[in-house]
Amino acid sequence: MPSKRELLREDSQSSQPKWSNFQWDRILAFGSGFAITVLYLWLDPFSPTPDWIAAALSSIPIGLLLYGLTTQSWQSCVKITLGVGIGIGVGTYL
Repeated sequence: MPSKRELLREDSQSSQPKWSNFQWDRILAFGSGFAITVLYLWLDPFSPTPDWIAAALSSIPIGLLLYGLTTQSWQSCVKITLGVGIGIGVGTYL
């Protein structure tokens, strides 16, 4: 027979969301990626910096959005972001 504490604990857990179950790191990565994308487009980094640097920096918000929207690990998202940034930078420079 369950005790009174066990019965109360089950009722309180079912009526409220468990905030610890949310993946806050991914939610914050998506929000940051979106905000940096808007800031990147608003500031227009191509005017004060060389084109290859501005193009390479565009991979940072894309990497944050990738981490926020997929289930990949942060290490693989960093590798993809660095690869894309280096590729875009070298491609634009040449």
